[in-house]
Amino acid sequence: MLRRKRFCLAAAFAMPAQAQVAGEISLGYLATSGNTRTESFNSKLALDYTADAWKNHFETLAVYSYDREGASAERYAALDSLDWNFTGRDYVFVALEWEKDLFGAIRTRTSESVGYGRHLLAGPVHLLEAEIGVGARQTEENVTGVRDDDLIFRGRTRYEWKPSETSYFVQSLKVESGESNTYGESLTELKLSIVGNLFATLSYTVKHNADVPPDTERTDTYSAVSLSYAFGA
Repeated sequence: MLRRKRFCLAAAFAMPAQAQVAGEISLGYLATSGNTRTESFNSKLALDYTADAWKNHFETLAVYSYDREGASAERYAALDSLDWNFTGRDYVFVALEWEKDLFGAIRTRTSESVGYGRHLLAGPVHLLEAEIGVGARQTEENVTGVRDDDLIFRGRTRYEWKPSETSYFVQSLKVESGESNTYGESLTELKLSIVGNLFATLSYTVKHNADVPPDTERTDTYSAVSLSYAFGA
């Protein structure tokens, strides 16, 4: 009987934890009229799949704006990152990113990277993680059409703060540095609960390229207001 209990206990510990899926869907629309007339549309889908020590994060977004002269912003992006947590705070990752910006200095950017990350803060109120890695990047400039292939160093930080049950703040910063260009992206996001899992989301994104074609701005900014629905664990 004792041997049977030991066997059942060992089997329970050997069984993988139940997989968890969580995600968020955001849609936003903003229109102005009068002296200036503009319309903006943005959407975002984020999914997290967690099983034992593994976590896969997938994210895709779209931004589109136009005024009386035509389209003024059009951007699409997708990210997939796979993490393996080998301790409670340390992990290694593989990340693939793709972006297309029809009005930015860089028309297309694709990067593949691997590296190490650590959860510096892991409490229920404050979360902070930092990553460092290496990889490759392929880019195409918007004006000249010049293509570059680089080896890159990649760094990323993400801070999350939950001051209450009805509010949520995120600040993230990512830098990719290669021979042809150094690219940085900052995201500031505030979520306020409306009812249940429905949130109002305010976000501000800054993109900066150190090396751009002549007569092209190095920095692009995107402001978005949207409704978000969170689901899952």
